[in-house]
Amino acid sequence: MSKFVEIGYPIYEGMPIFPGLPEVKLDPRERLIKGDEWNGSVLSIYLHAGTHVDAPWHHLNNGKGIDAVPIEDFIYRSPLLIDCPLGPNGFITINMLEEYEELNEADILIFNTSYWKHRDTDFEKYANNFPAVSSEAAEYIRTKLPNCKAVAIDTLSIENLAEAKRNGYFVHHAFLDHEKYKEPTMLIYEDINPAPLVGKKLISAFAAPLRIKDHDASIINVIVEIED
Repeated sequence: MSKFVEIGYPIYEGMPIFPGLPEVKLDPRERLIKGDEWNGSVLSIYLHAGTHVDAPWHHLNNGKGIDAVPIEDFIYRSPLLIDCPLGPNGFITINMLEEYEELNEADILIFNTSYWKHRDTDFEKYANNFPAVSSEAAEYIRTKLPNCKAVAIDTLSIENLAEAKRNGYFVHHAFLDHEKYKEPTMLIYEDINPAPLVGKKLISAFAAPLRIKDHDASIINVIVEIED
């Protein structure tokens, strides 16, 4: 038997977002209680708020917008949860990856740094000095794992932002740059919740982006099939 679980966070006004980004707004437009004919609302949200997926255009002027990424890139037959508990400013390393025999077959790597545990209890900690993928590990994934189509992490960014400002966002470019590596782009999912996956056998996974024309990202949910 298997069942499906969600690893995207719900969207709501006042939800935790990266410091300095626009706040999520949900404005009631029509309400039955006011005598309107239906309930209707307007959502205003930054495309990198909450659980989202980065399109190549996020960091590359010549990269694809989220509407142009093939839908099969969002479907995964061999998801792999990488348990890599880390503290502030910790890095996911190549050695951590190579502990997994299934690594070469995986088409999405889901990183469980355990930092997600701070999201609802101490968002200031969650939003600052979070763990990330090291530059070396990013290039390893990109060049040594040809079956991998995507990476996902339980922090606000796939890379350490202080280091990114020094190295030109190397980690994002490693996954998104289709010219440097002469291979299709790898998608990046950020701010995911791996809690439902811990200790489970993963069978498959999929996501469906909003096809926002010529844009840099999409708010998204990721559905994972696990053995029940």
